[in-house]
Parts: sequence; structure tokens; C-alpha cells
Amino acid sequence: HIQNIEIHLNYRQVRGAIKCRHFPTTPRKGALAWYKTLPPESITSWNNLKDKFTRHFTASRAQPKTEATLKAIIQGKDESLRKYIERFNKEAVQVNKTEDMKRYLLERGLCPGSDFAKAVGIEKSRSLAELLAKSQAYIQYEEREMADAIR
Repeated sequence: HIQNIEIHLNYRQVRGAIKCRHFPTTPRKGALAWYKTLPPESITSWNNLKDKFTRHFTASRAQPKTEATLKAIIQGKDESLRKYIERFNKEAVQVNKTEDMKRYLLERGLCPGSDFAKAVGIEKSRSLAELLAKSQAYIQYEEREMADAIR
């Protein structure tokens, strides 16, 4: 938002304090609501306004997902393999890491002692795609077992 205003006003050769006076005529929704919360006379210059605006909206911006996000995803003791993999994949698509790292982190988060964790420990998958394909048989098995238990 600041960048757009600055380009527009620089083109018209508007300077300093006039930029500050023009600012309230341009923001939309969240930016306008933020501007209205500023105490009167709390802005001392255009640079001061830019800094406050940038600090506020940079802090409230969603932070990118990291490897730590994936490390924190572990399969709960009573969580189905399907639910765990769905949770993991939902986050994994937002993390810029190699497929090998994602495979490793998915394996690392499996519930220790589960049938699938044991199988993965015995026969390592060469890729994330291979691991996910292998998981399908275990998911189907889990779901059949759960259906049988309900009957």
C-alpha cells in the first residue's frame, strides 16, 4: 500500500507533510482501521508514517512455514494414518524443502510402534511419493479394521 501511494505521489512530485495528509484518503479496510487508531499528532513525518505502517503490517502478516513446522507434526497415539498424512501434507505444500527432507520428516512423525512405522523402519522408501503410495495399503487396512470394530 505504501509503495503504491509513494509511486503515485512521487509521480506528481508531492513531498513530505503533504504525503501524510494524502495518506488517509487512500487506505482500504484494515489499513484505514489501523490509521484511525493512531493518536492525534503521533505522526511526525512521512518516513515516520511509513515505518509505523510497515512495522504494523509486517508483524501481522502470516509467516512462511518452515522445516520446524513439519518437525512439529507428529501422529497422535489414537490418530489414524490418513488424518496424520492429511495434516502433514496440508503443511508440507507450504514448506520450501526437498522431497527427501519431507519424506524424512513424515517418517519421523509417525507414531512409534505403529504398523506403518515398523514397515517404514524395515523397508525404507526411496521417495516421498513411494512412501505415500505405500501408506495407502496401511490406510485401507486401518479403515477396514475400524469398520469391523464398529460392527
